[in-house]
Amino acid sequence: MRMFSLTRPMMLPALLLLFWTGTAEAASGQKRLLLFAKDPATWSIVKGGAHGTMSYREASGAFTLTASGLAPRSPYALVRYQEAQSRGEILGRGASDTEGKLALQGIWHTWVGKFWVVSGEDVAGAPGSAASPRAWRPERYLFEEKPLGVPCVCHEPEEP
Repeated sequence: MRMFSLTRPMMLPALLLLFWTGTAEAASGQKRLLLFAKDPATWSIVKGGAHGTMSYREASGAFTLTASGLAPRSPYALVRYQEAQSRGEILGRGASDTEGKLALQGIWHTWVGKFWVVSGEDVAGAPGSAASPRAWRPERYLFEEKPLGVPCVCHEPEEP
């Protein structure tokens, strides 16, 4: 009996801590998608190449994209591409800084498909509208680690 009374006071805080941590993580709703430069011949990730991270919340639609290793002082667009319908939509536009870093943020509500960072010169359209391709130069782009909303038995890439 004595052991039970000593353990019980220690178990309650531990259980509360476990409950609180799991709830905080689930309540935040924050999800993440990694983007990488890929070799267009093999579609494998270019080690040491340009990369980015898109953080988003499905419920609110809020997203933030940060990328680095891009061409300095160049225009870029974040595009969602749906292969099945062969169409794209522009989520946001911006320009990289003098160090090749890019930061975009906005609101989007359809978190299914492929997400790419493409040269802003290669696609026409404003954020929230259809993407009209002008050129295809994949060596300049960042591609998603894996499509969202599609079952995938994929190798998890290392975070940049």
